[in-house]
Amino acid sequence: MPELVQQLPDGPIDFIGDVHGELEALQQLLSHLGYQTDGTHPEGRRLVFLGDLVDRGPDSPAVALFVRQLVINGNASCILGNHEMNVLLGKKRTYNRWLGHQEGMPGPLEQAPQRVATDTERTKILDFFRTLPVVLEHDALRVVHACWDDRAVEVLRRSGPDADVVSCLRVADDALRRAELVGASDPCAKANLNPIRRLLCGPEIPAFEGASRRTVRTPWWETDHGDDRACVFGHYCRVFLGEGSAAAIERREHPFGGMQRRWTWASKRTICVDFGISRRWSERLSGRDPDLFQTRLAAFRWPEEVLVDDLGHEIEPGPADAGVFP
Repeated sequence: MPELVQQLPDGPIDFIGDVHGELEALQQLLSHLGYQTDGTHPEGRRLVFLGDLVDRGPDSPAVALFVRQLVINGNASCILGNHEMNVLLGKKRTYNRWLGHQEGMPGPLEQAPQRVATDTERTKILDFFRTLPVVLEHDALRVVHACWDDRAVEVLRRSGPDADVVSCLRVADDALRRAELVGASDPCAKANLNPIRRLLCGPEIPAFEGASRRTVRTPWWETDHGDDRACVFGHYCRVFLGEGSAAAIERREHPFGGMQRRWTWASKRTICVDFGISRRWSERLSGRDPDLFQTRLAAFRWPEEVLVDDLGHEIEPGPADAGVFP
């Protein structure tokens, strides 16, 4: 088993946000970034994937196996996301029917095609997910899927070199339950108190009336996160779609609203690299022209501090991070 906190490679890095089974978008993005199909780069750059490789998109098995091979070849690193953890926990949802089950809630996502993994593919993918760390870091950068929390990271540091992430998560859940800190009355307790869930899912609060989920995510990056190093993460679905559907999505998922104006790079040195590719399936179902897709797969280039999307657009994050992909 891997150490759950590992060293981030030195040198120039391209951090790839949540991919969610969108193989074509990933291939396009890597091409714009100058990578060869084997993950090598003429300038010696390295890829770091921020988790959530799978679910919702049309070919989760291909994305997971592609990234797996890049990691095996030594050309990429990858951390665990909450969707990889769901797979390891055996959760069966509409968005992960690529695993071969037919369970999950009814809804539009049922109409979105998901290629089902073969038995061999599924075994390779599960084995790969079990090797992934939760956190990467070096002297200048911290990398996590959802939320950086010093106390949670310290718990993982003490877990040792042979820690199993699923066992660690379940042990913490059991301890919280025995301490009567987790119950039906507080659906957020697991995410907020379990150190692994906090890093993979971020802090949450009970959902407001009319929300599509029981809990909603909160902006941890607006508070002092206890570390001067820059932090790169994904998970939060920054949907820069202009004034129309973006506003509707934010009101439904994020009670604090105006999400794009709250992501600061210059002041708090935190950057989210998830630009809503998890919703591309809905654009595809609606018949939208692919050239007009508003959801994006993005990369954050370090040390250049530039964001690049799968259509080749670039923006430089500013104090208010007001740059919006065309």
